[in-house]
Amino acid sequence: MTYKFTDLIYHKKKFLSDDECDLIISEYEQNQTEPINEKANHALTGEVVDSKFTKHEPRSGIWVDPITDEDTYVGCPAFNLIHKKVGDIVQEYQDYLDTFEAFHVGRYKFIRYPHTYRTLKYGVGGKIHPHIDHNEYTFASCTLNLNDDYTGGDFSFWFGKYKITLGKGDALIWPANGFIWVHEVEEITSGVRYATNCFIRDRPQAYPESINYNIRQLKEINNEYS
Repeated sequence: MTYKFTDLIYHKKKFLSDDECDLIISEYEQNQTEPINEKANHALTGEVVDSKFTKHEPRSGIWVDPITDEDTYVGCPAFNLIHKKVGDIVQEYQDYLDTFEAFHVGRYKFIRYPHTYRTLKYGVGGKIHPHIDHNEYTFASCTLNLNDDYTGGDFSFWFGKYKITLGKGDALIWPANGFIWVHEVEEITSGVRYATNCFIRDRPQAYPESINYNIRQLKEINNEYS
């Protein structure tokens, strides 16, 4: 059987209910702090470019990560919901990859722990330029689309060579390791798009003990493998 790169992009429709999507959007809009922008390197030039969306991290209490000394916001309903649902889709993605009977067992270790939950808001003209999510700890990316009453905003890979239109509640997860997985969100032409995005890595985020991952051990694997 012949496989394509696009077969590794897993699109789950209606993964979140309408009420779950609305809860996350509502918490974003009720957040009293100033939303912020991000920067990312453009895939073709390497130039650092401002992203044309704003973001909040789902929040209530503040937890200082002892490794990075950064503030992390945990414990609010949106955080708890996102944390559980992304853990579920990671498990489902691994089950999907199992069906290929083709991939290295090490992926169970590296595509494992979700972290850095961000709710994003794209107004008219909002987009994110072609980029990658890979770093030394990130091996997959996940997006939860929270509404569909907008135009534009297709999720696009490889400079428009493969596009996905996401509905309300849809989940999208794909590999991020290496420099191949160039992707972008195309410009919003009307309405507002909301989405939650996070990254999947090989080690858990340093959250308080009350925050559990609840991701079952997929395979018993050795620490050393080839």
